[in-house]
Formats: sequence, structure tokens, C-alpha cells
Amino acid sequence: MGNKLTWTNNELEDLVRQLGIALEASGIGIWQHNIAKNQTRWDDQLQRIYGVAKGEHDVIWLESVHPDDCPGASTIFKAAIANKSDYASEFRIIRPDGEIRHIRSRAQYFVDGQGEPCFIGAEWDVTEDALRNQQLAKQREAAEQSRAEARYAADHDSLTSLLNRRAFDDAFARLLQASEPVASLCHIDIDRFKEINDRFGHGGGDTVLRHVGSVLASGIAGGEIAARLGGDEFAVLSLSPEPDRMREIVARIRQDLHKPVFIDGEPFTVECSIGYAHASGADVAALLTSSDIALYEAKKNGRNRDQLFTPALAEKRNAEKQMLQELRSGLHIGEIVPFYQVKVRASDYAICGLEALARWESPKGLRMPGDFLELAAANGLMDAVDDAVFRRVLFDINRWSMAGIKVPTVSVNLSAARLGDPLLPGKVSALGIAPGQISFEFIETIFLDTLSEQVKRNIERIRQLGIDIEIDDLGSGHASLLGLLELRPNRVKIDRHLVLPILKSETQRRLIGSLIDIARTLEIEVVAEGVETLDHARLLAGLGADTLQGYAFGRPQPAQVTQAILETAAARRMEIAG
Repeated sequence: MGNKLTWTNNELEDLVRQLGIALEASGIGIWQHNIAKNQTRWDDQLQRIYGVAKGEHDVIWLESVHPDDCPGASTIFKAAIANKSDYASEFRIIRPDGEIRHIRSRAQYFVDGQGEPCFIGAEWDVTEDALRNQQLAKQREAAEQSRAEARYAADHDSLTSLLNRRAFDDAFARLLQASEPVASLCHIDIDRFKEINDRFGHGGGDTVLRHVGSVLASGIAGGEIAARLGGDEFAVLSLSPEPDRMREIVARIRQDLHKPVFIDGEPFTVECSIGYAHASGADVAALLTSSDIALYEAKKNGRNRDQLFTPALAEKRNAEKQMLQELRSGLHIGEIVPFYQVKVRASDYAICGLEALARWESPKGLRMPGDFLELAAANGLMDAVDDAVFRRVLFDINRWSMAGIKVPTVSVNLSAARLGDPLLPGKVSALGIAPGQISFEFIETIFLDTLSEQVKRNIERIRQLGIDIEIDDLGSGHASLLGLLELRPNRVKIDRHLVLPILKSETQRRLIGSLIDIARTLEIEVVAEGVETLDHARLLAGLGADTLQGYAFGRPQPAQVTQAILETAAARRMEIAG
């Protein structure tokens, strides 16, 4: 009996010693808390974890817990006491040397041999795990942030922060999947954006784009989206069932755009053309087309305006598309031809020149410039129209010359924008035009800005080829004296709208007389167009005009009729000379 008891005590001592070694190796500290006496006992390992050397019954736990974690840790412990349940908590402690450690604590409720309620628990340092988890959490947060930024970048325009074209298309596609879709859509284009870039540079253009983006973003409500579709093209989509909602948005855009944006310290008011439409049900699928048709109409009617889509606009646009297709075909097969209107000397009404005016000999009949030139300009076909007329003019001049007809100088309209083409002089030179045969006639809007060095070089080279320069519609647009001084054209043409009223308006006569005086001072010849009667002709001659052009002397005629006119004029000259 004694031997077995001794063996059991030895075994127990070994077991206790092994347990101590294991606890020391694991770094786990043991504590026991007597609830009734509010006393806590720590073993040596726990004192080392906390970095303190306290008495056996000192209650110092909450004094060491981090202030931010203290309320939570205390609440958990009190709840375990109240419920006589297991206790589990994690918290930070601050050691006496200021070092912060992370502690994990576990305990169980029991009643000791004296019948007093107690907790016995263990705590161990999990700082490395906690810091590692924090680092992993930060990495996950950073990764999620990076993914969120990538998603945002994929869906938004980097310059304006509006939705981009892809995200807009996705939103519109979701709209079409709705059971009973209803929406309004507006398309917005910045007017003359290329001119803005030319004037202020791309930095100024970016400022304007950001300004428009800000205006659109501030003008929409929840559930509505604004997007930059590309370039200077924007859109706003509203899912409101009320058609007037888009009117409100457009009005707000107009109001905010009226406030100038500052570019390099200079105030600039941005102008936009807006087309918008409202639809429901199956018609929603056509919203993009409808608003685009309305936008086209707004631009066509002078820009800086709004246009609501109507079915009549769609019919009109379809007709224009059909005409555009016919025009492209007509350009290809040579249906664009010149009609010629004579110019006469103001002194004796002798023919001294011709102006070539574009006509379209279509299968549906002869079409005047007003029927197709605006359409050509809106679709980038003006250069093709100019070239078609120019080539035919050169053909007619050569044919007439071979027939023994002395052909006067022919004025050919040319888009002023082409003066900036560095290849233009070479192209003209390759045509072998004889000096005095051709005069290029430009509208006066080329003076909107100072002539570039390229334009000046082109004009000089064109003149060296024996080709004159004329400016059309003097007095009706933006011509300036500085522009005339810089360009020094051979001739200027007084606009017909100024000429027509001169028989009844003394003010108009004085105005035209002043324009002629200015031109003479600059040694520039003056052509007056719109001369409908001989009374006009005599009055203009008296005011000092050099050349007259109008219905009083002939309407524009096809090449064959013009040839007969030139032959008749030549015969008359021979009769007079004889």
C-alpha cells in the first residue's frame, strides 16, 4: 500500500514537472481568478508575458490591457462571470517598457474545494499571428481597393470622371432588357471643338471637356447617368417616365453652360448642340438613333441649340441619307458640273470673266447648290465637290480654247480651309494651268484668325502660278481691314444682299461706296454681284465698281450655252473692230 502510494506521488510529481516544462516551452501562462474574493493568481510564465512581477494575489490585469481594448475585454469577462460560462477573449496589453503585445485568453468556470466560484484559464502571446493577420488584411484591402480602382477606370472616362462609352452601352443594354422600359436620352456635342483646340491648345480643350463633364454631372439626379462617349460627344440617360424630365435636364445644362470657364485666365463660354428624345416600350431601342437625328438637326440649324426628336425629323433625315448616297454616286460618275455666270466690265458691259457655280445634274433633275452643298459640307464632301467642279472647268477651258475661243478668267470657288493644305500648291502646279486662266474665290471667314505661315506660303506660291485670289461676300461676314491688308487679294466681291436695296436706300449706297473706297485704297478690284437691273449697273458703276455680275447680264448657264455666249461676244467685238 505504501509502495503504491509512493509510486503514485512520484508519478504525479513527474507529471507536474512535465506539465510545467510543456507550458514553459509553449509560452502559455496560467491564471486563476476567485470571483468571490476578486483575487487573481498568475504563474511565472504569465508574469513574464505581461512583463511584471506582482504579488500572488494582485489584481493587475485591466491595468495592463490597452485602453482601446479594455472596455471590450472587461465586458466579455463580466458576461462570463454572470453566465458562469466559458470565457474567450483577445486583446492587447501594454508592457511596462511600452511594448504592445497581442494576447489570447481562454478560461473555464468552476467551483473550488471551498465552494467558491472561480475561473481557471490560460493566456499566450499571439502578437506575431495578429500582426501577420493585420498585414494580410491590409493586403486584402489594398487588393480590393486596386480592383475597385481598376473597375472604376474601366467604367469611367479619365478626363471627366463620367461613365465611358463601354459603361454607357452596358447601361443602355440593361435598359433594353427591362420588361417595360421607358427612358429619355440626349446627345451633346461641343460646337466648333476643333477651333477651341486650335485656339487654346489641347490643354484648353481638356479644360472645356472637364467643364462640360462637371456641368452634366451636376445636372442629373439619382438613377440618371452622364457619359462621355468619345471626343467632344456626351450623353445623358434618364429612366424617368416623365418626358419633361429631359427638358429640365437640358435647361439646367444650358443654364450652367452659360457661366464661362476660364482658360489661361481668359473667360470662355462653351456652346453645345443638344438633341434629345423620349421613348417607351419597343421604341426605346431606337433612342440612340432618335437623339442622334435630333442632334444633327440642331447642328444643321445653326448650332448652340436644342432639338427634340419627332417622327418628321426621322423622315427628313432618311431623305437626306438617300440624297447623300445619291450625291456620293453623283460625284463618282461626274454628275457635279459647273454652270457659268458672266462677269462684265462696269464701264462698257463687256464680258471680262466667268464664275463657275456648282450644279448637280441628277437623274431626278437639275439640283441647285442650296439642295446639296450644305449636305456635302456636313458630311465632309466639299473638297470632292470643289475638285469635281475644278476638273470640269479645266476641261471646258481647254475645249473652248481648242475651238478658238478666247476664254476670260474663270473664278472657281474653293473652301478656305484648303489654303492650309501644304500639298495644295503642288497639286495645282501639276495641272499646268496657264497664267490668267483661273482665279480662286474664297469666302471671307478665312480672316477669323490671323493667317498662318503655311497659308501665307500657299497663297504666295499660288500667285506665282499666275492664279488670282478673290474674296467673296465682302461686307456680310467677318472680313477685317487687317485681314485684307495681310492677304491683299486681287479682287473682292460685294455681297448681293448689300447690292439689291441700293436703288431705294441711300444708306446702302453710302455703305457700298465706302467699301469700294476702302478696296481702291488697298488697290483691290471690286466685283458687285446681285446686279439685277441696268439701273443697278449704272449706279454701281458710278460708285466705282470695276466688275458687275448678276441676272441683268445673264444667269448661270451650262458649258454648252456659255460657249455660245462667248462666241457671240467674240463676234460682236470683231464687228466693232471692223
